[in-house]
Amino acid sequence: MENTAITTKESVAHEIVPIKEKLSFAFTNTGQTMIYGLFSMLMLYMTDYLGIDAAIAGLIITLTRIFDAINDPIMGQIVDRTKSRWGKCRPYMLFTPIPVALAAIAMFAPIGLTGAKAIPYAVIIYLIFTMIYTANDIPYWSMSSVITTDPKQRTSIVTLTRLIGSLGTGICVGGFWFVNKFFINYAGASFHNGFFFSAIVFCVIGAALMMQGFFFTKERAKSEVAQEKFFENIKLIPKSKPLVLLLIAGALYSVMAVGMTALTTYFVKWNVKEIFPNMSSVDIMSIYTPVIGFLPAIATVVGLLVTPFLIKKLEKRTILIASCSFGAIVNIASYFIGYSNIYLFIALRFFAFLPVGIWTSMTTILIGDNVDYLEYKTGKRVEGTCFSLLTFMGKFQNSISVAITGLVLSIVGYNGALNPDVTNQTPKALNGIFIMVTLISGLGYVLAMIPFLFYKLDKKTHLLMVEENMRRKALLEESTTAE
Repeated sequence: MENTAITTKESVAHEIVPIKEKLSFAFTNTGQTMIYGLFSMLMLYMTDYLGIDAAIAGLIITLTRIFDAINDPIMGQIVDRTKSRWGKCRPYMLFTPIPVALAAIAMFAPIGLTGAKAIPYAVIIYLIFTMIYTANDIPYWSMSSVITTDPKQRTSIVTLTRLIGSLGTGICVGGFWFVNKFFINYAGASFHNGFFFSAIVFCVIGAALMMQGFFFTKERAKSEVAQEKFFENIKLIPKSKPLVLLLIAGALYSVMAVGMTALTTYFVKWNVKEIFPNMSSVDIMSIYTPVIGFLPAIATVVGLLVTPFLIKKLEKRTILIASCSFGAIVNIASYFIGYSNIYLFIALRFFAFLPVGIWTSMTTILIGDNVDYLEYKTGKRVEGTCFSLLTFMGKFQNSISVAITGLVLSIVGYNGALNPDVTNQTPKALNGIFIMVTLISGLGYVLAMIPFLFYKLDKKTHLLMVEENMRRKALLEESTTAE
């Protein structure tokens, strides 16, 4: 337990957030993940559609996402300095969704360039997309801290958001290849145009869902607009040891994400093709990507649903350590069982992804806890700065996972120019893909749980901090009124 001087036990009244507002906030995330889900296929798009070497494609995505991750704290500072009649977070929920969608559409446009010639276009457009997406994502997640002052309501809002928001990824990853099949087989679109038209469908729907959140949410946790030097708030981060440990865990979790990167793209396209050599690649992608994609998505939802109940009974660090241990065991077992029995393997994928829902919900809640922690320690409430670290963590995870994916594919001799209906990858390449999906993913779980062995901010301490923060604000308001 953290050493604190908190003694207050006063009861604090919090404004109730209506269910329709909670749903609006959650569906905003559905739109986000629907568009961002397209980029889970970016590595495959670069190697198999643009003909870019796997190692180079991985390097492009990695460096771009690292650059983008560095921008997150900057955007967090901008949010903390934003002052408008709509608040500090909501304005970005209105003005950024359409640019996000347009940049995503441009990323997958059939530009007629392949190989080395396609690299400059891919780099520039991807950089533009990531910068615009950051301008939407940081304020959005910062809203989860200002939409309510109540930690219990925040837990329910974050859980509901992660639950409904994950539908976007599931719908995109699961339904993309079915839509793609429609454009190719029934609308007569070319191989590349089918991908492009499918991306447009999900971008339009995603942007509409993102924008509606502006109209049906409001900010309740009021704080002063930051007046310090631009990077002054960043210096507050080391003052929260729990937050530093959370960031380290997030970086290590990136190794687990390798399995997610490879599963619904390379594994389905090539490893499943090995099991069903007489099926066309288009049919395999349209049938098995939804099956393999939706089961982990359902597992994630289950993890999200059980998280609030687990939090009532256990400390958050205990839940994370236990769930990561479970994920590691299932992934290791999956490797030795193999995928020749594809349906057994898919069932195991369900259990391997159960910890993902717990992780995504819990880490978001822990960021909110650390906003309260820093407010108690420093007197400053810096939602934008703290939640920029959440997105920084996610982008860093993606960059490292893609880098590992590209490196492994290059080492095992992956050839993206092959036509899966004519020639499959070598046994070495197929095994490399399978190792990423199982063993490397299991290793990631083990690494991610280590920092939580040293995480000491418990529930009792956090709740006392929240009450003390509210008491201080009430006293400040009273003294201001008296003057």
